[in-house]
Amino acid sequence: MQKAADRSPSSNSIEGEMNSSALPRVDLAGFGHCCADYLALLQPFPEKGKKGDVTRSLVVGGGPVPTACQTIARFGRSARFVGKVGDDADGELVRRGLTEEGVDAAGMLVDPAVTTARAYIWIDPADGSRTVALDVSNYRFPSEREFNERLAASCAIFLVDGRAADATIRGLKVAQTSGAVTVLDAGAVRPRMREMLALIDYAIVSSDFADTFAPGAPPDRLAAALVKAGAGVGVVTAGEKGAYFDGKEGAGFIPAVQIGRIVDSTGAGDVFHGGFIFGLLEGWVIERRIRFAGAAAALSTQKLSGRFGIPSLKEVDDLLAVL
Repeated sequence: MQKAADRSPSSNSIEGEMNSSALPRVDLAGFGHCCADYLALLQPFPEKGKKGDVTRSLVVGGGPVPTACQTIARFGRSARFVGKVGDDADGELVRRGLTEEGVDAAGMLVDPAVTTARAYIWIDPADGSRTVALDVSNYRFPSEREFNERLAASCAIFLVDGRAADATIRGLKVAQTSGAVTVLDAGAVRPRMREMLALIDYAIVSSDFADTFAPGAPPDRLAAALVKAGAGVGVVTAGEKGAYFDGKEGAGFIPAVQIGRIVDSTGAGDVFHGGFIFGLLEGWVIERRIRFAGAAAALSTQKLSGRFGIPSLKEVDDLLAVL
């Protein structure tokens, strides 16, 4: 794995305490938001104030970092995820889904005082685009006190999503001290984001991130802005166009992989993160990492839900072989 350049740089769960003094080392440890995804394919997709019929529906565990961890596990690498759920059916769904995909979820935080977050996702069958509403009305993100430092000290790569800022920053500092590569998957600018970027080796965001982080900036300038803010490398995905990158590994653009009609774009960006991290673990150059990640993300759009759309390593390799 290509190691990022060094920089100068008491935890308890509610139920899932990691009791051993040291955790088995994994390729990827993830910390962040998790939820139950309630997906509905609408036909027709209604305008505001109108109605549409649900033609297909699905309930499955979701969240950016969990999906990336599941992607890594699907590709044959080891992964561990910690996030918070309630002591309810949705929480069990989330934990069971991670375990079924081979992700270590033994340290999940289970808080009986909260309700597991739900993401209501409406999908337009015309183009696979989706509208998302996240219900955190009876939910609290993990506090710094709840963060177990052993999560960040027992991995090659530490992935976060920018939520739970105090706990995330603590984890990033531990990861750096432990020699782990740090990766950020941020869907929006959140509190203390610039503090996080100073601790991040690879910031991988969508072009929508520019709306609040660098208003009006095109993707290439946003990638450079991430580096200026402290990230070692900035990668900006721009949907069907491709991905831009800037930083210590150079600057450039990699076109998107096009494979036809999209069924559901939910989780495609998260699968991209998993593919990019797999490339880091394999020691690939950044251009190859991004192309591989783009192919994995494209394949994930052929099924309903990010989790069920994750391709196998062979499927990604086969697609790249014919492009």
